[in-house]
Amino acid sequence: MKRVLVAYHFNEEQQKALRTVADQYGDEIVFDTTQEVAPEEMTKYNAVIGNMSVDSIRSNHALEWVQLNNSGADAYAKPGVTGERTVLTSATGAYGTAISEYMVGMLLVMMKKIPAYFVNQQNQTWKDDGVVTTPAGKRILLVGVGNIGMDFARHIRAFETSEHPITLVGVRRRAGICPEGLNEVHPLDELKAEVAKADVIALSLPGTDATYHLFDKEMMAACKEGAFLMNVGRGNVIDREALLDPAISGRFSGIWIDVAEVEPIPDQDPLFAVPNLLITPHITGGAHLDITVENIFKIVFHNYRAYHGDGEFMSVVNKESGYVS
Repeated sequence: MKRVLVAYHFNEEQQKALRTVADQYGDEIVFDTTQEVAPEEMTKYNAVIGNMSVDSIRSNHALEWVQLNNSGADAYAKPGVTGERTVLTSATGAYGTAISEYMVGMLLVMMKKIPAYFVNQQNQTWKDDGVVTTPAGKRILLVGVGNIGMDFARHIRAFETSEHPITLVGVRRRAGICPEGLNEVHPLDELKAEVAKADVIALSLPGTDATYHLFDKEMMAACKEGAFLMNVGRGNVIDREALLDPAISGRFSGIWIDVAEVEPIPDQDPLFAVPNLLITPHITGGAHLDITVENIFKIVFHNYRAYHGDGEFMSVVNKESGYVS
């Protein structure tokens, strides 16, 4: 018999389905969403579903399986957090729809100067803020071509026309075969050359040693003048100091970040005053969209069966690279 802790807010129907499959395998399943369990209690479990605190996970290296409810696994993939034999799986694949729709929406918000018109309305002013632009005909760089990046590619492709095709370019650790739906793919060491040509730069990278401050002042300064920059991956991919430097951030037509190096961003932080920077408080993922929760449940249910040898695990995290293998 296995003892499984579920630390995620599944609905009653989903909890019932998990109880049923647990009964099939003779498991004891416990639902506790407090996210924090005393070390002596953690040692009683064989598997954990949901984002328990790192300290709680670290207190039981005998865990056989840890299933996260988010895509980013960097905090849990660090040495010493899980045991050598612990299988670490994430919810990669669950968030593509939710996050990519925000990406399309926020790109259009910036391209159509919606923030300026909102300010005009707040000031009770009828004012035309001039020319706008469109995704059609643009060179769009996807820095990260996993589930989120590729979902964004599929959505944004709808804006092209026969006269103004969109060029979708991917950047990843190793180029390899170009994914279906992209026009080009390049290795990470060609990033600086690619940002210089891109009209839109969309970041959806995990947090690893290789991606930390990848977009520092030097990389940001290499970006094409007037480009749009979006980050929905890890906040520390962009150097905060680069965003605060008006000589660098001012080169962009618009920047949107849903993630920050330090979260939450403190009230009155200088980042809030950067003129062309839009900030949302890490809301593109999470459980804001019911489809996302359904997707998470499907991954969890599949992996629960895989835990008992019925099929292969999906969304397995490579603890060395931090990526899903």
